[in-house]
This record gives sequence, C-alpha cells and structure tokens, in this order.
Amino acid sequence: MDKVGYMGVAGSFSEVAARELIKQAGLADAELVPLVCSQNILDALRAGEILYGVLGISNTTAGPVTEFINAFHDVQYEVLGEYILPIHHCLFKKHGVAEDSLTTVASHPQAFRQTDQTRAARWPQLTEQAIEDTAIGAEYLANGELPDTTAVICSIRAGQIWNLDLIAENIEDSTENRTTFRLLKL
Repeated sequence: MDKVGYMGVAGSFSEVAARELIKQAGLADAELVPLVCSQNILDALRAGEILYGVLGISNTTAGPVTEFINAFHDVQYEVLGEYILPIHHCLFKKHGVAEDSLTTVASHPQAFRQTDQTRAARWPQLTEQAIEDTAIGAEYLANGELPDTTAVICSIRAGQIWNLDLIAENIEDSTENRTTFRLLKL
C-alpha cells in the first residue's frame, strides 16, 4: 500500500486535496498520513516513510505558501498531479464560551492572510496566534491546548469533527479564494 503524506491533520483542506489527487492518480490503495507541515513531508519522503506528498503551493489571495517554498526550495521532485481547491474558512469557538470573551484567534499564517479584511472589520479585538495547521487548531482548542478565550480559523469539517461552535462561515476575503495543491514524489 502506497503511503501519501499531507499537510495538516484530519479535517484540513490538504486532506480534501489529497483524497482528490489520490483518486485522480489512480492510487486506490493509498493510505493517507497526516504530517502537519511541508518539512515533515520532505523528511518522510527522504526517509522512505511515504512515497508521495500532497502540499499546498499557492493561494489566489495569499500568494505562495511560504512553508512549501522554504522546505522544497532546492529539492528535485516530480509533480504527479495538481488540484485547485476552493477554500472556505470558518471561525469557531469552544462550546459554552461567550463570543465577547474571545481575545485571540489561532490559525495557520496562510489563513490569516486569506481573512485579514473580514477579521479587521468583524473581530478587530482578536490578536493572532500562528499555529502549524488550521485543522490542528480545532483539535488544540477542543483538547484544552489553547485557552478557552481563543477562536480558531479552520474548515467547517474540522470544527465539526472537534464539536466546536460555529461563529461564522465563509470569512475568507475573496469568494474566489483557492489553493493549488500538488501530488509529488522525490
């Protein structure tokens, strides 16, 4: 069985893209391996722990995905497929926490860049806390690894997986917000 590493964890946009790219590539038996970030994928590819990686490379709103560029800037790889995924961000909070008590919003830096204007207009009081993945933020909040006064930006699926309360849907600044993902191997 071929192993395919992807950025993020269950509920991430990368997981959705990985499933589509696996289907397009005809890798019916592939096993998805959540590896959170680009560097982890590169390390697992080099170690032979996975055969393929799925990585976000650019976004129509926020531009190139910096972590991908930093990890893969001098690496030779083969692109086996590409998928463009519409990205719809949501804002979630922990159940039972009043929205007016929130002080911080946690998410991946790409999600911050894709929601800057909306957040400035609707939640200017929330300070940013960068974390390694949007979906992992939902997990951290649900498990108490982030303070209860934190909101998270993630996919609708990630918030639902972790039983968080939805504050707002589609908070991306552009209705044309899309991320390009690639399936690659070394």
